[in-house]
Amino acid sequence: MQDRYSPLARLSVLSAALSRKFGSPAGAIALALAAATAGAQAPDATPPAAPAPATPGARGKAVVSLQFTGNEKLREELQKLVGADAEAQAAGATSITILQRAHAQRDLVIKALRAYGYYANRVTARAAGRDVDDPAAIDAIDALPAGADVPVEVAVESGPRFNVQSIDVVLPPAASGMLARDKLPLAVGQPAEAAKILSTDDEILNQLQRHGYALARIVKRDVLIDHDTRTARITWRIDPGPPATMGTVTFRGQQRTETEFLERRVPYQPGQPYHPDRIEDLRTRMTELGIFSSVNIIRGNALDADGHLPVVVEVTERPPRTIGFSASYASSEGAALRAYWQHRNLTGEADSLRLSAGATGLVEHSLADTGFAITADYRKPDFLRIDQAMTLQAAVIREINDAYRRQSAMIGGGIERLINKGFVVRAGIAFETEVVETAERRATYLPLSLPMGMTLDRANSPLDPTRGYRLALDVIPYFDLRNPGHPFVKLRATGSTYLDLTGSGSTVVALRASVGVMPGATKDAVPPDKRFYAGGGGSVRGFDYQSAGPRDADHRPLGGQSLIEGSVELRQRLTEKFGAVVFVDAGTTYSSSLPGKGDPPRIGAGVGVRYYSDFGPIRADVATPINRRPGDSWYGLYISIGQAF
Repeated sequence: MQDRYSPLARLSVLSAALSRKFGSPAGAIALALAAATAGAQAPDATPPAAPAPATPGARGKAVVSLQFTGNEKLREELQKLVGADAEAQAAGATSITILQRAHAQRDLVIKALRAYGYYANRVTARAAGRDVDDPAAIDAIDALPAGADVPVEVAVESGPRFNVQSIDVVLPPAASGMLARDKLPLAVGQPAEAAKILSTDDEILNQLQRHGYALARIVKRDVLIDHDTRTARITWRIDPGPPATMGTVTFRGQQRTETEFLERRVPYQPGQPYHPDRIEDLRTRMTELGIFSSVNIIRGNALDADGHLPVVVEVTERPPRTIGFSASYASSEGAALRAYWQHRNLTGEADSLRLSAGATGLVEHSLADTGFAITADYRKPDFLRIDQAMTLQAAVIREINDAYRRQSAMIGGGIERLINKGFVVRAGIAFETEVVETAERRATYLPLSLPMGMTLDRANSPLDPTRGYRLALDVIPYFDLRNPGHPFVKLRATGSTYLDLTGSGSTVVALRASVGVMPGATKDAVPPDKRFYAGGGGSVRGFDYQSAGPRDADHRPLGGQSLIEGSVELRQRLTEKFGAVVFVDAGTTYSSSLPGKGDPPRIGAGVGVRYYSDFGPIRADVATPINRRPGDSWYGLYISIGQAF
């Protein structure tokens, strides 16, 4: 039969096969070369005429099957590995390409077995019924019809798992006592898994760096496999380098941002002992500004003459100006549209100016009954000290709903301080002039308020939390400058928690509770827009906005001086992009300054769907009131971005 492959093509396949058997690539190539040239005629012989070699026909692709003997969980992992590698191939490969891929599949499985601690494994691979180490395997593949897929069978015997017999970390005497060996991920008696060996590399270096050895490195790691005892002896040889101190920080890449502003945010002084947490604090200080799309911290690879470790921070600035839009819909309120323009680095010190405008009551109401809000917000970080920001706000608002109509202008300012990650306290002052109209009266108010509060956010996502919790407390004293004899204080506490039932975030139980009080306040002293209301998409779904509480004879909400709310929601992710929820909400307001005296809470229940977009979940909920009253709607529909709470 005419050989359709050049000697060089056969040489590459034979070399791959023989190198596995004879260990040395050079030896394998020599044997392959001998096989490829065996039977060659003497130079002076006249070779018979031969037709030009044919081009090998294209095959389909390798169809890989795994035959496994050993641990079932390991079989599943190997099956995923082999399947993922097989999916990466394209149809139309040559016979040599497919045979090379079969070799690669076998080597991939061997490496994976060793990574899991199975060093006495036995793995063979067959292509088109022939062992891939058999030079005739190419002919077996060629015998298949052109374009046909090639069966590749990988047979695996995992053998016994090898355990760690001994661990030794060799350090100079000065640094030896700084390593807590009992804290290393790998321990004697455990399987000799590659992942734990590598994580032990990291832990050794991390421990030394935490003691100031910033340039510690692994000189050598020896893994000695003993097939007789089926164990591994592992030795690390470490060069800790000299003790280091923190050095100067150089910033690169900033264009609009002031370098002096960034330097003030460095959380350490040159000469302080080196610690990796200081580097992470530096990274956090830069990323939390929100003005950089990337922050790359480069540690020096040598100490300066004073023993300091220099650090370079490379940043890439985000575009300073941005615009955004959002929309929502509730059957009782209509559609709402919002847009904003923001400059996130106004003066080069990460101070932001945000101008926003929104309209409410669209679709459901006439243009004359449409509400709007135009606001301007300014925020300056590091005001007087690091981790403290100044905020300024101005707004013009027209609010129209069943409880009241309100026209208002407001200015205010405040201070926010970050106590630690997720824990913020704030205090401020605000002044409003407003005209509020109800079915009973129309009145002008000049409230001066001193808003104070705190938030503690330990949830893992702002829009789609699956674990953690949130707490918020707001305390707002009000003084009406037109009616100074009736001040009042509005307090509200809200908490939510998220229980991940599966560990993967696919099944979550979300709980929420809120309580509001106005100690000593009377109904007449509190403007209608400052009262508590319950009902609607962010409160008790199924009931109209603000309607889950006391009403007048025409079913208009009156609001209350106290409030209580609670929600339970089961969130189930069905696919990567879609999920479903079921929920029960309850709540009401009371005419008394403390909750409990009045009608029982209103209860709503419903279901919803979630579409998980790149920027957060889009929710659509439908709910119905359980204890419906005359005049209440039969259902409520809510569409917006983010979970309900």
